[in-house]
Amino acid sequence: MGGIRVVARIRPQQDPKVEGDCIVSADGAEGDAASLPPTMVRIPSIKNENEVYSFQFSNVYDQSSTQQAIFDNEIAPTIKHLFNGFDVTIFAYGVTGSGKTHTMRGGKSLADRGIIPRLLSSTYRRCRRIEKDSAGKTTVEITLSYYEVYNDKVFDLLEAPEKRTATGLQLRDNGGKTVVVGLTERSCESLKEFEKLYDQANVNRSTSATKLNAHSSRSHAVLCFKATVTTGDEVRISTASGTYLRSRVFPVKVVE
Repeated sequence: MGGIRVVARIRPQQDPKVEGDCIVSADGAEGDAASLPPTMVRIPSIKNENEVYSFQFSNVYDQSSTQQAIFDNEIAPTIKHLFNGFDVTIFAYGVTGSGKTHTMRGGKSLADRGIIPRLLSSTYRRCRRIEKDSAGKTTVEITLSYYEVYNDKVFDLLEAPEKRTATGLQLRDNGGKTVVVGLTERSCESLKEFEKLYDQANVNRSTSATKLNAHSSRSHAVLCFKATVTTGDEVRISTASGTYLRSRVFPVKVVE
């Protein structure tokens, strides 16, 4: 199994009074049935009002899209592959203030929860179901690591900032994969335990104020969790990675 989907989400205006000034729109390709999800983003030219630029994606979510809809359509179908030994990467990319953190992390209410907590919640439910259906013959272990890339240096977010070294963690090639040497890996047995670790780690992220965001993350963050499925002598290991990057800096892939 392999495949890449690229989807776009249009963030609503922060000030409802200027909602009518929005010029970006989601639309279906010509000939598409009205019932199909939009696949096009259309933006008018600032030089010629009669010209419109169109950009095609796997799916497009407009200003009214919900966290639940994005998760159900784009993320939930990948969970079964994670338990079959395939890796999954979720990559959010955009300018400061475009809604990356909201989409990936979200808020505390159930409706506002982002992709990452929804993914872990679904993963733990599937773990319990697998172990129950196998009458204990299959076990699933979930471990978590979380790091940021800040000023070209890698820092472990599961460790307190005062424990960081000025040079950060080192990167090494391991059979064609880039690994972070010395990165902490924590076992997480429940969603509650994950949320506690995740909240603590996010406090350790590098932030500063910008004109668009008073608490903007200044780093690239990569969350990885590893699922180890064991049935007798058979062991399947796969990872899911979630990252959101600012488009000011060119993206550097340093996932596991």
